[in-house]
Order: sequence, then structure tokens, then C-alpha cells
Amino acid sequence: MAVYGYTKKKCDVGDNMELKITDDKKYYNQCLEIRKEVFVEEQNVPLEMEVDEYEKESINILLMLDDRPLGTVRYRDIGDGVIKVERMAVRQIARGLHLGQALMNFVHIHAEENGYTHAKLGAQVHAIKFYEKLGYQVASEEFDDAGIPHKYMQKEL
Repeated sequence: MAVYGYTKKKCDVGDNMELKITDDKKYYNQCLEIRKEVFVEEQNVPLEMEVDEYEKESINILLMLDDRPLGTVRYRDIGDGVIKVERMAVRQIARGLHLGQALMNFVHIHAEENGYTHAKLGAQVHAIKFYEKLGYQVASEEFDDAGIPHKYMQKEL
């Protein structure tokens, strides 16, 4: 397990945050619990759509704050130096603490350190402004994913 600490300056939530690359089952299962809570329970995404064929090839990241698992994101290689960022979720009790921003910043740093040059994601339409603040630009028309309106977005790392 790789552990990376962020300072208050980077995420504005304090020094007790860790971002973990989930290369063991315990931390991966905590990522899945967060995703099920946010996507399956809150947004009614069918479980069989949430857990997909890309689980094993994706790099899953778990955000812990004061030893509590509160956020997750994953990314995977889609070729030509591009990653696809997926399944970014923060538990409802922790929203507004800028944890999503910390997760995304970590993905960008980690991917860039591993030789990637661009990132792509499918953003829920209500979250487009969040991703624009992180430097993403809309790159598609609106489309439906699991009954939720999305648009593809991209950014140079």
C-alpha cells in the first residue's frame, strides 16, 4: 500500500488526510463501499453497472481523513498517454470539505508521475463546474450513463 499525505495548504482540510493506492483487498473494499453508498444507494445506479469489467485494471485511490474512509476515485490507461478518471465519490457526510478536489489533484499528480499526459472523464452534468475549476474542458454533447446525464471532459496534465 502506498500512502501519500497532503498538507493543509493543498486540500484545506487539515493534516490528517491520507490518499492510498489500494493495492490490497481491504482498501479496495472500502473504495467499493463508498461507491455503493454514493452511486447505488444515492443515485440509483444498478450495482451490476457500478462494478464493471475495469475493476482489476484500474488504479483505485482511497481518501482517509482521521482514519475514516471518506472518498475514492479510480483511473485507468486508455492508450496514447491518456487516462480515464472514473468513479469519483465522496461520502455525503464529508461533502463541502474539498475532498473531491484533493482526490482529483492526487490523480493528476500520480498519473503525470507515471508518464501520462492527458486525462479524460465522463462528468455528471451537475458536476461540470467542479471539473472546469480543475482545468477540464467539455469535449462532447450530453449523453446518458446509468440514467444520469453526462458529458465527456478532458484536460492536459
